[in-house]
Amino acid sequence: MQPPGAPAPLAEWWQRLVARIIDAVILGIPWLIISFALTAIIVTQASYDPGKGVIVPGGGAFLASLLISLLVGATWIAYEFLMLKQRGQTVGKIVMGIKVVPVGGTLDAGGLGTDTAIKRAAVLWGPPQLLQWVPLVSWIGSIFYLVNVLWQFWDKPLQQCLHDKAVNTIVVKIK
Repeated sequence: MQPPGAPAPLAEWWQRLVARIIDAVILGIPWLIISFALTAIIVTQASYDPGKGVIVPGGGAFLASLLISLLVGATWIAYEFLMLKQRGQTVGKIVMGIKVVPVGGTLDAGGLGTDTAIKRAAVLWGPPQLLQWVPLVSWIGSIFYLVNVLWQFWDKPLQQCLHDKAVNTIVVKIK
């Protein structure tokens, strides 16, 4: 059934999940490698200081965590923004045949407006990813992300996540 304001039937929850998993693999594998490399470069090991006769702890773990969180967050936001601005779909959404459109919008070939695409990406990825480096706050960001994506299960009739509600978009089937 097609709710009012939707130009096509709404995407199923599992289609959105599989699309997000595909995107996570596309961005996650390179970032896993980069994270290991950055950590190896930045984090120093503990060493023995023979002059003082003590073990000097290593450092850089905080800096590595901060850099990785900020860079990964910026990458996710940029990916989501650029893909949705250009065509309304990430690679995962293309594979799954779903698209992000404004409520009351059409299925034209274009993507979302600049403001809509950046705000949607920022709400989706900003709190959970950009705050991963803050010890106590990181789990709050993770809870926010979980509530955000689960919101579609009780949102009726448009099945919007919080990042959709923030910019008045919906995810629809296009094939």
